[in-house]
Amino acid sequence: MQCSSNSCSSGCGGHTLPCPCPEEGNPEIDSLEKVVNCFWQKNQDLAVERDYYESLESLADAVDEAAQALGDENLGYNQPDAISRKVLTVTREKLVAAENELSRVADFTKLHAVVCTSIGDLAGLTPALVYLTALRIGLQARVHPQHIYLDAGAREGCAALVGPDLERVVLPRDQLPRIFQHPELTTEDVQSCLTVCRHQLDWLGRQQKRD
Repeated sequence: MQCSSNSCSSGCGGHTLPCPCPEEGNPEIDSLEKVVNCFWQKNQDLAVERDYYESLESLADAVDEAAQALGDENLGYNQPDAISRKVLTVTREKLVAAENELSRVADFTKLHAVVCTSIGDLAGLTPALVYLTALRIGLQARVHPQHIYLDAGAREGCAALVGPDLERVVLPRDQLPRIFQHPELTTEDVQSCLTVCRHQLDWLGRQQKRD
């Protein structure tokens, strides 16, 4: 994606800016286009992960890798583990036990439901992590989300765009502003952008109200 202002490739002013933006907002990223372009330029690791999971030969491999990836939540130095080793072990066991059911799903909604039923009640596994686990497994199976899943982070980002009264669990992507319909953005890219950039989206919303 390219910024239509042609001032830079990210739409962020031509120099390095922190990502994600601070809670108080970043005045240099003063439009939705700049938010999306900045996210796109600085989060290409999403494409790398997508390619990796799509390259796995079997669903069993994807389940194993997705379960192991949850351990990365414990990489903060001098911080207590976000997810205990016991829970990580149980998570893998439950996902492996669900492989047969996962292999029969035809869309991401059903795949997410199976993953949520299997591991959604385990300590430390937030709705965002459950979604991410389902996404990783779905990539291998070529099953992709068609809606935005309103976990805590994405809900905040959506609230800044479509209003705070979001009681739904999912939001159709076409209810978001036009920039989020860009053909180069997958639905999972949009989900991640809403989460990572939620503070900046909130800042933009507050600026628009003042104007």
